[in-house]
Amino acid sequence: MPTVRVNGIEIYYDEQGAGFPVVMTHGLGDCAELWSPLAEALADRYRVVSWDMRGHYRSEAPEELEAYTQDIVVEDLRALSDHLGIERAVYGGHSLGGYTALRFYEAYPERVAALILHGTGPGYRNHDGSQAWTDRLAKLAAWQEERFDRGARVDAKELRVGAPALGTVAQHFVRGVAGVERGVMAHPRFVDATAIDVPTLVIVGENDKGYLASAGYFESKLPNGRKLVVEGAGHPAALERPEVVNAAVREFLDGLGVTP
Repeated sequence: MPTVRVNGIEIYYDEQGAGFPVVMTHGLGDCAELWSPLAEALADRYRVVSWDMRGHYRSEAPEELEAYTQDIVVEDLRALSDHLGIERAVYGGHSLGGYTALRFYEAYPERVAALILHGTGPGYRNHDGSQAWTDRLAKLAAWQEERFDRGARVDAKELRVGAPALGTVAQHFVRGVAGVERGVMAHPRFVDATAIDVPTLVIVGENDKGYLASAGYFESKLPNGRKLVVEGAGHPAALERPEVVNAAVREFLDGLGVTP
Protein backbone atom coordinates (compact mmCIF):
# COMPACT_ATOMS: atom_id res chain seq x y z
CA MET A 1 0.00 0.00 0.00
CA PRO A 2 1.74 3.23 -1.12
CA THR A 3 1.97 5.77 1.69
CA VAL A 4 4.15 8.76 2.50
CA ARG A 5 4.72 10.54 5.79
CA VAL A 6 3.84 14.22 5.45
CA ASN A 7 3.25 16.85 8.11
CA GLY A 8 3.53 14.23 10.83
CA ILE A 9 1.03 11.68 9.50
CA GLU A 10 0.86 8.82 7.00
CA ILE A 11 -1.02 9.61 3.78
CA TYR A 12 -2.21 6.94 1.33
CA TYR A 13 -2.03 7.61 -2.40
CA ASP A 14 -2.58 5.84 -5.69
CA GLU A 15 -1.22 6.55 -9.15
CA GLN A 16 -2.01 5.13 -12.55
CA GLY A 17 -0.63 5.77 -16.01
CA ALA A 18 2.19 7.94 -17.29
CA GLY A 19 2.40 11.39 -18.81
CA PHE A 20 1.45 14.85 -17.59
CA PRO A 21 0.21 14.57 -13.99
CA VAL A 22 -3.42 15.01 -12.98
CA VAL A 23 -3.86 15.14 -9.21
CA MET A 24 -7.40 14.55 -7.90
CA THR A 25 -8.83 14.90 -4.39
CA HIS A 26 -12.04 13.30 -3.10
CA GLY A 27 -14.87 14.81 -1.06
CA LEU A 28 -16.01 14.30 2.53
CA GLY A 29 -16.42 10.62 3.35
CA ASP A 30 -14.97 9.41 0.06
CA CYS A 31 -11.51 8.08 -0.79
CA ALA A 32 -9.05 7.72 -3.66
CA GLU A 33 -11.32 5.16 -5.36
CA LEU A 34 -13.75 7.94 -6.24
CA TRP A 35 -11.40 8.67 -9.14
CA SER A 36 -10.71 5.08 -10.25
CA PRO A 37 -12.98 5.26 -13.34
CA LEU A 38 -11.36 8.53 -14.40
CA ALA A 39 -7.85 7.19 -13.82
CA GLU A 40 -8.56 4.15 -15.95
CA ALA A 41 -9.90 6.36 -18.73
CA LEU A 42 -6.86 8.65 -18.71
CA ALA A 43 -3.98 6.31 -17.88
CA ASP A 44 -2.91 5.76 -21.48
CA ARG A 45 -1.75 9.37 -21.70
CA TYR A 46 -1.77 10.93 -18.23
CA ARG A 47 -0.34 10.16 -14.80
CA VAL A 48 -3.39 10.24 -12.51
CA VAL A 49 -2.76 10.60 -8.78
CA SER A 50 -5.47 10.30 -6.15
CA TRP A 51 -5.17 10.08 -2.38
CA ASP A 52 -7.01 9.67 0.89
CA MET A 53 -7.23 13.01 2.67
CA ARG A 54 -6.16 13.06 6.32
CA GLY A 55 -8.91 11.62 8.50
CA HIS A 56 -10.11 9.34 5.70
CA TYR A 57 -9.85 5.57 5.11
CA ARG A 58 -6.20 4.49 4.75
CA SER A 59 -4.65 7.81 5.74
CA GLU A 60 -3.98 8.63 9.36
CA ALA A 61 -6.66 10.23 11.54
CA PRO A 62 -5.02 12.33 14.28
CA GLU A 63 -6.78 12.69 17.62
CA GLU A 64 -6.44 16.45 18.12
CA LEU A 65 -8.76 18.91 16.35
CA GLU A 66 -5.80 21.22 15.69
CA ALA A 67 -4.59 18.68 13.11
CA TYR A 68 -7.63 19.39 10.91
CA THR A 69 -7.46 22.68 9.02
CA GLN A 70 -7.83 23.59 5.38
CA ASP A 71 -4.30 24.99 5.34
CA ILE A 72 -2.88 21.68 6.60
CA VAL A 73 -4.75 19.75 3.92
CA VAL A 74 -3.31 22.07 1.25
CA GLU A 75 0.15 21.43 2.68
CA ASP A 76 -0.51 17.68 2.64
CA LEU A 77 -1.27 17.98 -1.05
CA ARG A 78 1.86 20.04 -1.63
CA ALA A 79 4.04 17.55 0.28
CA LEU A 80 2.52 14.59 -1.59
CA SER A 81 3.23 16.31 -4.90
CA ASP A 82 6.81 16.97 -3.80
CA HIS A 83 7.24 13.32 -2.80
CA LEU A 84 6.06 12.22 -6.24
CA GLY A 85 8.33 14.70 -8.01
CA ILE A 86 5.37 16.67 -9.39
CA GLU A 87 6.38 20.29 -9.94
CA ARG A 88 3.35 21.23 -12.06
CA ALA A 89 0.08 19.43 -12.72
CA VAL A 90 -3.62 19.71 -13.36
CA TYR A 91 -5.27 19.76 -9.92
CA GLY A 92 -8.89 18.95 -9.31
CA GLY A 93 -11.37 17.40 -6.98
CA HIS A 94 -14.89 16.65 -5.93
CA SER A 95 -16.76 18.90 -3.48
CA LEU A 96 -14.34 19.41 -0.55
CA GLY A 97 -11.61 18.11 -2.86
CA GLY A 98 -12.42 20.73 -5.48
CA TYR A 99 -12.32 23.46 -2.84
CA THR A 100 -8.95 22.08 -1.75
CA ALA A 101 -7.72 22.41 -5.34
CA LEU A 102 -8.88 26.04 -5.35
CA ARG A 103 -7.03 26.77 -2.13
CA PHE A 104 -3.96 24.95 -3.48
CA TYR A 105 -4.07 27.22 -6.53
CA GLU A 106 -4.19 30.28 -4.27
CA ALA A 107 -1.12 29.07 -2.38
CA TYR A 108 0.89 27.67 -5.30
CA PRO A 109 -0.41 29.12 -8.59
CA GLU A 110 2.86 28.39 -10.39
CA ARG A 111 2.32 24.66 -9.80
CA VAL A 112 -1.17 24.52 -11.34
CA ALA A 113 -1.55 24.09 -15.10
CA ALA A 114 -5.35 23.85 -14.96
CA LEU A 115 -8.20 23.07 -12.56
CA ILE A 116 -11.04 20.53 -12.58
CA LEU A 117 -13.86 21.50 -10.20
CA HIS A 118 -16.42 18.72 -9.77
CA GLY A 119 -19.47 19.48 -7.59
CA THR A 120 -17.50 22.31 -6.00
CA GLY A 121 -18.38 25.55 -4.25
CA PRO A 122 -16.19 28.66 -3.85
CA GLY A 123 -16.77 29.02 -0.10
CA TYR A 124 -18.78 31.77 1.60
CA ARG A 125 -18.67 35.55 1.41
CA ASN A 126 -21.61 35.88 3.80
CA HIS A 127 -20.94 35.27 7.51
CA ASP A 128 -24.43 33.93 8.20
CA GLY A 129 -24.16 31.38 5.41
CA SER A 130 -20.71 30.34 6.57
CA GLN A 131 -21.91 29.96 10.15
CA ALA A 132 -24.95 27.90 9.14
CA TRP A 133 -22.72 25.59 7.09
CA THR A 134 -20.26 25.21 9.98
CA ASP A 135 -23.02 24.57 12.52
CA ARG A 136 -24.60 21.92 10.32
CA LEU A 137 -21.31 20.04 10.00
CA ALA A 138 -20.61 20.32 13.73
CA LYS A 139 -24.04 18.84 14.41
CA LEU A 140 -23.28 15.92 12.07
CA ALA A 141 -19.93 15.35 13.81
CA ALA A 142 -21.63 15.33 17.22
CA TRP A 143 -24.18 12.76 16.01
CA GLN A 144 -21.42 10.53 14.63
CA GLU A 145 -19.51 10.63 17.91
CA GLU A 146 -22.62 9.92 19.95
CA ARG A 147 -23.61 6.95 17.80
CA PHE A 148 -20.16 5.39 17.31
CA ASP A 149 -16.90 5.14 19.23
CA ARG A 150 -14.42 7.81 18.09
CA GLY A 151 -11.75 5.16 17.57
CA ALA A 152 -13.96 2.86 15.48
CA ARG A 153 -13.81 2.40 11.73
CA VAL A 154 -17.27 2.83 10.25
CA ASP A 155 -18.65 2.63 6.69
CA ALA A 156 -19.18 6.03 5.12
CA LYS A 157 -22.84 5.24 4.52
CA GLU A 158 -23.41 4.64 8.23
CA LEU A 159 -21.68 7.93 8.99
CA ARG A 160 -24.03 9.63 6.50
CA VAL A 161 -21.20 10.95 4.36
CA GLY A 162 -19.64 10.14 1.00
CA ALA A 163 -20.96 9.06 -2.37
CA PRO A 164 -23.50 6.22 -2.14
CA ALA A 165 -22.19 4.87 -5.45
CA LEU A 166 -18.94 3.89 -3.69
CA GLY A 167 -20.90 1.43 -1.57
CA THR A 168 -18.91 0.12 1.38
CA VAL A 169 -15.49 0.73 -0.15
CA ALA A 170 -14.42 3.33 2.43
CA GLN A 171 -14.36 2.80 6.17
CA HIS A 172 -13.23 5.82 8.16
CA PHE A 173 -12.20 6.45 11.73
CA VAL A 174 -15.06 8.34 13.33
CA ARG A 175 -12.59 10.82 14.88
CA GLY A 176 -11.14 11.49 11.43
CA VAL A 177 -14.38 12.33 9.68
CA ALA A 178 -15.58 14.35 12.67
CA GLY A 179 -12.28 16.25 12.70
CA VAL A 180 -12.60 17.08 9.01
CA GLU A 181 -16.17 18.28 9.54
CA ARG A 182 -15.30 20.42 12.57
CA GLY A 183 -11.97 21.72 11.32
CA VAL A 184 -11.16 21.40 7.62
CA MET A 185 -14.67 22.26 6.49
CA ALA A 186 -15.44 24.98 9.02
CA HIS A 187 -15.97 28.51 7.67
CA PRO A 188 -14.68 27.92 4.13
CA ARG A 189 -13.18 31.21 2.99
CA PHE A 190 -14.49 32.59 -0.30
CA VAL A 191 -12.28 32.05 -3.35
CA ASP A 192 -12.63 34.77 -5.98
CA ALA A 193 -12.99 33.04 -9.34
CA THR A 194 -12.01 36.19 -11.25
CA ALA A 195 -8.47 35.76 -9.88
CA ILE A 196 -8.04 32.24 -11.30
CA ASP A 197 -5.74 32.55 -14.29
CA VAL A 198 -5.68 28.96 -15.57
CA PRO A 199 -8.08 26.93 -17.73
CA THR A 200 -10.79 25.46 -15.54
CA LEU A 201 -13.36 22.74 -16.20
CA VAL A 202 -16.46 22.97 -13.99
CA ILE A 203 -18.60 19.82 -13.72
CA VAL A 204 -21.94 19.54 -11.94
CA GLY A 205 -24.80 17.04 -11.98
CA GLU A 206 -28.14 18.41 -13.15
CA ASN A 207 -29.72 17.09 -9.93
CA ASP A 208 -27.01 18.49 -7.67
CA LYS A 209 -29.20 21.29 -6.40
CA GLY A 210 -26.72 22.43 -3.78
CA TYR A 211 -23.98 23.12 -6.33
CA LEU A 212 -25.72 24.24 -9.52
CA ALA A 213 -25.58 27.85 -8.36
CA SER A 214 -21.88 27.49 -7.57
CA ALA A 215 -21.24 26.11 -11.04
CA GLY A 216 -23.10 29.07 -12.47
CA TYR A 217 -20.94 31.44 -10.44
CA PHE A 218 -17.76 29.83 -11.76
CA GLU A 219 -19.08 29.88 -15.33
CA SER A 220 -19.82 33.61 -15.14
CA LYS A 221 -16.65 34.69 -13.31
CA LEU A 222 -13.81 32.46 -14.47
CA PRO A 223 -11.64 34.20 -17.10
CA ASN A 224 -10.97 30.86 -18.81
CA GLY A 225 -13.62 28.39 -17.73
CA ARG A 226 -16.12 26.01 -19.21
CA LYS A 227 -19.05 24.25 -17.56
CA LEU A 228 -20.53 20.78 -18.05
CA VAL A 229 -23.94 19.91 -16.59
CA VAL A 230 -24.22 16.12 -16.46
CA GLU A 231 -27.74 14.95 -17.25
CA GLY A 232 -29.30 12.49 -14.84
CA ALA A 233 -26.54 12.87 -12.27
CA GLY A 234 -26.44 14.17 -8.72
CA HIS A 235 -23.53 15.27 -6.58
CA PRO A 236 -21.12 12.38 -7.43
CA ALA A 237 -21.55 12.71 -11.20
CA ALA A 238 -18.15 11.12 -11.87
CA LEU A 239 -19.48 7.85 -10.45
CA GLU A 240 -23.07 8.09 -11.65
CA ARG A 241 -22.24 9.03 -15.26
CA PRO A 242 -18.54 8.15 -15.64
CA GLU A 243 -18.71 7.85 -19.41
CA VAL A 244 -19.81 11.50 -19.69
CA VAL A 245 -17.43 12.92 -17.11
CA ASN A 246 -14.44 10.92 -18.30
CA ALA A 247 -14.93 11.98 -21.91
CA ALA A 248 -15.29 15.64 -20.94
CA VAL A 249 -12.16 15.57 -18.78
CA ARG A 250 -10.21 13.81 -21.53
CA GLU A 251 -11.26 16.42 -24.08
CA PHE A 252 -10.35 19.22 -21.66
CA LEU A 253 -6.92 17.79 -20.89
CA ASP A 254 -6.10 17.02 -24.51
CA GLY A 255 -6.98 20.62 -25.39
CA LEU A 256 -4.45 21.99 -22.92
CA GLY A 257 -1.53 20.72 -24.97
CA VAL A 258 0.48 19.95 -21.84
CA THR A 259 3.49 17.64 -21.92
CA PRO A 260 5.40 15.88 -19.12
